Amino acid sequence: MTALVTANNKVYDGTTAATIATRSLNGVLGSDNVSLSGGTASFATKTAAPGKTVTVSGLGLSGTDAGNYQLASSTSTTTADITARSLTVSATGANKVYDGTTSATITLADNRIAGDSLATSYTSASFASKNVGTAKTININGISIAGTDAANYTANTTATAAADITARSLSVTRHRRQQGL
Repeated sequence: MTALVTANNKVYDGTTAATIATRSLNGVLGSDNVSLSGGTASFATKTAAPGKTVTVSGLGLSGTDAGNYQLASSTSTTTADITARSLTVSATGANKVYDGTTSATITLADNRIAGDSLATSYTSASFASKNVGTAKTININGISIAGTDAANYTANTTATAAADITARSLSVTRHRRQQGL
């Protein structure tokens, strides 16, 4: 008697945990009351990819006729997909003193799974205008991710933040005129 199982696809969660979708048996005679029961499933690795091997172990038989049958193996394999997780990269802007430019300084943050190895970067961050103001929009472009676990995620490539541009202090120096003699 052979166990037949399928597993559910899942979104990357940083674990190898898998869920059994269906269980069935090959080789049950007539209307005998026997079914496949139990079992725990796990992916071979935690990484996102299509058609990953899932191993199901601890399978058993149940039903009133189960004693008349024996499983060829209490372990079975199938395949399922782990799809990439959506990573939200956000930004926090730093206030600055007016310098006549739209350049901005930001800090990136994200919602990665704890323990995953990722680095985030961006190509540009600039205020919408160079003028003094509060909660001014900063546009961030070219966001990208790298690192060991980067392939397990898809990330946004742009974001916005806000920060203040404060007025620049000017020093006024008074010069005395010398009068001719």
